[in-house]
Amino acid sequence: MESYEVVFLDEDEQTVLDKQIVKHGDTVSYKGKTPEKEATNQMTYTFVGWTNEEKMQCVTENLTLVAKYTTDLNTISKDEIAMLKASLENAQNTNINATIQAGQKVSNQLNALKKDSRKPEEIVNEVLKNGKTEIGIDANKDNVER
Repeated sequence: MESYEVVFLDEDEQTVLDKQIVKHGDTVSYKGKTPEKEATNQMTYTFVGWTNEEKMQCVTENLTLVAKYTTDLNTISKDEIAMLKASLENAQNTNINATIQAGQKVSNQLNALKKDSRKPEEIVNEVLKNGKTEIGIDANKDNVER
């Protein structure tokens, strides 16, 4: 009766975890320690089976089976959650403050335009001619953003 070689490899496809000779039509099962993959950063890995696992039930050829893993996010500590929450709130507050300031600036300009009796094109021409960046503010090195 014909026999086949079944090789169980780790995910790197280099590390041999188990090697068996199996008779034609027999079932093969992994006989080693459950494969493990080292955690990296905030990720852990769990062994979930083998590639071509369905061929293990009735071996009819040489097989190479490679370990498969799922990826799990490690639990974040309460301190890390608090730090992330504080960073998010700080970013939100910064954006809110910038939006409020921009809104106030636009509102002030609209109020100044409403009080000004000139036509819009006259105001634009004055800005271009005299270097004013805003109504009532002269354009000089100290108050012009570049």
